[in-house]
Amino acid sequence: MGYVAIKGGEEAIENSLSFYENMLEDTNNLDEKDVCNALRFAVDKVMSEGSLYSKKLSSIAIKKSAGDLLNAAFFLRAHRSSCQRIGIAKTIDVNNMKLVRRISSAFKDIQGGQLLGPSNDYEVKLMLNKSYLNSKWEDFSDKENIISSALDPLRARNLVKTLPCDKEISDVTRVFPQPPYPRSAVLQILTRGEAGSMLGFAYTSIRGYGDVHPTIGDLRLGTCELKFTHPLTKNEVKIGELELTSCESAGMFEKQENGEVKLTTGFGFCFGFNETKAISMSIIDLSLYSAKFSVGEKEFASDFEMIVHHVDGVDSMGFTNHFKLPHYVTFQADLQVFNNASNFSKDNK
Repeated sequence: MGYVAIKGGEEAIENSLSFYENMLEDTNNLDEKDVCNALRFAVDKVMSEGSLYSKKLSSIAIKKSAGDLLNAAFFLRAHRSSCQRIGIAKTIDVNNMKLVRRISSAFKDIQGGQLLGPSNDYEVKLMLNKSYLNSKWEDFSDKENIISSALDPLRARNLVKTLPCDKEISDVTRVFPQPPYPRSAVLQILTRGEAGSMLGFAYTSIRGYGDVHPTIGDLRLGTCELKFTHPLTKNEVKIGELELTSCESAGMFEKQENGEVKLTTGFGFCFGFNETKAISMSIIDLSLYSAKFSVGEKEFASDFEMIVHHVDGVDSMGFTNHFKLPHYVTFQADLQVFNNASNFSKDNK
C-alpha cells in the first residue's frame, strides 16, 4: 500500500502532539500510587493485556493515555519489547495460590468452603450510598488459604479429560505461531488478549453459535510466589509474589477414542484480578479443544485461526487505527475505476 508524504506534515504532527499533551496536562497531578490503589482493576487489566507484570508501569501507562486502557496496554507492550530478558521463571501452580477469593458453582460443599472474598457481584448496581461500608467482616489470613482445585477430586477418579503437553513451550513474544497452533502458544495469546474481545467470542459460543453451557468448577483470586534460578549462584530464589486470577470451567462429558467418558474442562489465567477475562478465556479454551461436542467445528469460538488472530487488543487497535493514515493513492485509484466504469456505462446507453 502506498502512502504519500504530506507537505508540512512534520510540523503539523509536532503541533498535534503538543496539543494532545496540553489536553492531558491534568494527568500530571495524579500520583502513580493513587492510580494503582484507586483504579486497581484498570491497572490489572492493562497489566494483563500489556503482558508485563508491573503495577507501577501500568499506572504510568494509564496516566499517559488519560484512561484509554487499550492505548495504555499499547504503551506497556511497547515498553516490554525494549526490556532485556535474563531468564525464565519457574512454572506457577495455581493450586499453590494464597487465596483471597475462591468460589465454585459446580459444587456446593468444597474443601475450604466458598470464599466470597472482595466482590461486588452481590450488590444492587445503583448509585446509592453504601450502607454496608460500616459493617464488619471476619478477619482472615491468606497464608493458610492454599487449597487445591475443586475439580481435583474428579481428577483423582480419572474423570477429567487431560490434553497432552507441548514438547517445547512456545514464546509468542518472540515467534508468532503458525498452524497447527501449539496449545502453549494459544494459552499465551489468550492470557494477554483483550478482555472485551474474549468476552464477545465466549458469548457467541453460549448464545446462538453453539451449545456451550459451562459451569465454573473453580474460580480463584490470590497471590502466588514467583521463583527463579539465580544466574550466578544457580540457587532457586523467590523474587516476588504475583496477584493472579484463574478459572476452570467444566463442559460436557465426552467419549474418548478408547471408549472412556471424560469431563471436558477449559482453563483461564491472567495477571491481576480480572474474573470476567479468566472466565471468558476458560470458555474459549473449552470451545477450541472440545469443539466437536460443544459449539461445532466451524463456529467462531472453535476456530483457532479466528481466535488466535483476533483477540489481541493491541493488534486489533493498531490495524484499525492505521486507517487514519493517508490512503489517498488507493482511494483515488478506486474512485478513478468507478468514474471510468460510470462513464463507460453512460456511453453505451
